[in-house]
Amino acid sequence: MSSTDAEIAIGEYTYLPIERVQFGNGIIAKLQVELNRIESHTPFVITGNTIATKTDLLKRLERAAGQSFAGVFSDISQHAPESKIRLATKAARDANADSLISLGGGSPIDSTKIVVKEISENFDRPPLPHFAVPTTLSAAEFSHAAGMTDEKMRRKTGFRDVRMVPKVIFLDPELTLPTPGWLWASTGIRSLDHAVESVLSRKHQPFVDALALEAIRKLFRNLKRSIKDPIDIQSRLSCQIAAWMSNAGALSVGTGISHSIGRVIGATWNIPHGITSCLTLAEVMRREAETNPERLTSIAVAEGKAIKGPVEEIAFSAADGVSELVNELGLSKRLRDYGIKRDDFPSIAREAGGPEQTKEIVQILEKIW
Repeated sequence: MSSTDAEIAIGEYTYLPIERVQFGNGIIAKLQVELNRIESHTPFVITGNTIATKTDLLKRLERAAGQSFAGVFSDISQHAPESKIRLATKAARDANADSLISLGGGSPIDSTKIVVKEISENFDRPPLPHFAVPTTLSAAEFSHAAGMTDEKMRRKTGFRDVRMVPKVIFLDPELTLPTPGWLWASTGIRSLDHAVESVLSRKHQPFVDALALEAIRKLFRNLKRSIKDPIDIQSRLSCQIAAWMSNAGALSVGTGISHSIGRVIGATWNIPHGITSCLTLAEVMRREAETNPERLTSIAVAEGKAIKGPVEEIAFSAADGVSELVNELGLSKRLRDYGIKRDDFPSIAREAGGPEQTKEIVQILEKIW
């Protein structure tokens, strides 16, 4: 009997109010159908500058919508700066938007969630429908949480509300082709981080385990392939499906230390969240292997590792598998590469975890410095 089947504790799973996920090559063609379904006549797009100026994605999106957009805000940047979100909110209001479309990675998607909250006046009014069109593997579209960064304080503020979740999500691999390889690969590791920490969560449960382990399997089989051959649409779609599966437990089982550290160092040192997972995940898994090796054996199996030897060795091989994947993707970095000093460790640890976790987090930071 596998470690995931050994015991089933009392638990609770909460479904997010996503109405529909449209997935497949060319599926963005259904955007017009979805807009017509909700009788949207003034859709407003929120995206980033690179997508707006260096790709044809906005034109393709407008053709798929079958109507002109009421407006486009294209100045969302990494880590969703608070000032940009305020401007996007004002632009959408001024355009009398009756729906919002986010286009891009986690920052435009999270920003749009917050715009929904702001325009609804903290949900005192009905929220505008939000359609998400992701171009990375961050899986922000499948989360009820959103973060924005105070640029002066370099600190991230988080919001959690199921009413911020997009109504419809489009997973179209063709739209991901302009995404830079490093961004696609690093956000793939971010999705791997979601899945691994779901399995390792103290609140783990069978439904989430099954989806998270399949996400790990798909990412290990398809992420490198999708980078080596970017026009391999099926590999890219498999990665998108894996990202979807990876975040199924975001609300019900939560995340762990890897995400907590990433939240702090990402905003403070302007490190992309995909890269923060490349920095932290394997070492967090090694710490877990020392205390909870049984949970890591199922992860090793999903990675395709041979299950031989003591359970502790198998557990550490799962962590090694993540390190190997990060290296093979060319994403291996150290904290020092981003200007983080050892003197910063105590403050990072205090912000990332409670007093009982400070020592452990500092030890992790030492290992990845």
